[in-house]
Amino acid sequence: MKQPAFSSNVCHLLYKSRLEKDLKFFKPFLAYEDRMEFYVRLVAESGQLQEGNVLVDLGCGLSLFGLLCRVYGLEVSLVDDFGGGGGIKAGSSPSDLPLLTWMRQSHGLQIFSQDFLTKSLPFSTKSVDVVTCFHSLEHWHHSPRRLFSEITRILKPGGALILATPNAANLRKRLFLLFGKTNFPELAEWYHEGDPVFRGHVREPVLRDLENLLRWNHFQITGRWGRNFIGADSQSLSFLPKPLVRFLAFASSGLLRHFPTLCSDLHIAGKKSA
Repeated sequence: MKQPAFSSNVCHLLYKSRLEKDLKFFKPFLAYEDRMEFYVRLVAESGQLQEGNVLVDLGCGLSLFGLLCRVYGLEVSLVDDFGGGGGIKAGSSPSDLPLLTWMRQSHGLQIFSQDFLTKSLPFSTKSVDVVTCFHSLEHWHHSPRRLFSEITRILKPGGALILATPNAANLRKRLFLLFGKTNFPELAEWYHEGDPVFRGHVREPVLRDLENLLRWNHFQITGRWGRNFIGADSQSLSFLPKPLVRFLAFASSGLLRHFPTLCSDLHIAGKKSA
C-alpha cells in the first residue's frame, strides 16, 4: 500500500489531539518542535511511515519522536540505557522516569534499557522496517562496528536506517578554528562532568564519516540533509543574545540546507540491500 505524502499539518494535529494534553503532566514537557517533525518526515521519505511498520529508535532519551511515530500507527521500540542525556539527568534509571511508564502503558511503546553498543539488540532477525538513531552516535566511546552488524541483522531487506548527528565542521566551527578556537565541546564539561563516565560528545562526524558508516555496512544511501536545529541553541555563541542566535540560525537555514556540510545538524538515510 502506497503511503500518503507527509503533511506537517497532519503531524501537528496528531500531536495536539493525541498527545499534548497528557504530556503536560510530565517533566520534561515534550513540546512539538520542528526537529521532531523533521525526523518523522525522514521516516516518511524513506517510505516507512506506514501503519504496522516496526520502528526501533536507538539512544532516544526522552523524545517526542517515538510517540509521534506511534500515533501514526507504527510499532515503536525505544532502546537506551536511560542513564543521562536526551532530557535525562545523569545517573538516572528507567524507574526514575514516569514518562517512560506512561509511553509503555498508554501508547504501547516497548522500552528496552540496555547498552546497545555492547549487547545484542533484542529483536529477531529481519523483523524491523526502520532503525533510527538521532544525536547519539557522537556520544559513543567505542567502535560501533558490532552495533551496525546488529542493525543489519534486525532490518528487513529494503529496510531503512536513518542517522542524525552534530556536524564537526559546520560553518560556525570553521570560522572559530580560524581564530584558534576549538571545534570540540567545552573542556570544562569533560573535566568536571566526565568522571566516572563522560556522557558528552566524544567524536562528532562530518558528512563523509556518515556516508562511510553506511557504505561499510552495505547500505545504499538514499538521502542526505543539513539543518540548523542545534545551531539555534549553540552554547558556543552564548556571548550573543539568545534571540539573535536563533534569528541567525533560522535566517541562514534556507540557504545552508543546500550545503549540508555547513549545517549544524547532519542527517543521512540508507536502504538495506534486498
